[in-house]
Amino acid sequence: MKNYHIKSMKQVFIVDDLPKTGFELSLKATDEELEMLKDQLSIQNVESFSAKLTIKQWRRGGVQIEGTYEAAITQECVVTLETFDSVVKEEINQKFFSTTKLPELNDKKEGEMLDNDLDPPDALNDGKLNISDYLVETLLLQLDPYPRKPGSDFEDLATNGKFQINQPTVDDGNSNESDDPNKIKKSNATHKPFAGLEKLLKDK
Repeated sequence: MKNYHIKSMKQVFIVDDLPKTGFELSLKATDEELEMLKDQLSIQNVESFSAKLTIKQWRRGGVQIEGTYEAAITQECVVTLETFDSVVKEEINQKFFSTTKLPELNDKKEGEMLDNDLDPPDALNDGKLNISDYLVETLLLQLDPYPRKPGSDFEDLATNGKFQINQPTVDDGNSNESDDPNKIKKSNATHKPFAGLEKLLKDK
């Protein structure tokens, strides 16, 4: 099985030109590609990204990707707003089918084989496999949309006094108004909005 080391994640493969026995693919993102990944993922930084994949033809005009990727990233914690580093590792086993070579409706055997796949295959665009698009989408699905720095917790922050939730307080009549000028006092007003209406009814 051949082994390819490509210099660009933007490599696009024509599925029909792939070796039927498959080939090994190793890639490592360049500085420019790391910057691109950071923007696409909307995170603070991508320190490194690498992948080792096996790519081979699958059924009629399709392709299968197996392997692993690893990314060292920096995100912002939604609790503390501090940045933190983490490593994302994922195993890949995904199949793609060609939209130009879909099984015929009367091909019962091929249809059943597709239905029995645990991971439904994705569609290829014009018989081409874009490695970069697939890997970025796969990594994006693994990221927590509300990342938290390890050890951070809302309750702990409140207990430690790092933030407070301001709530109005009610005067119980035992405190002096000068004690806390920002304190919301309970109103002792005796205004009755319908007092005038009651007087008019009595005069009739």
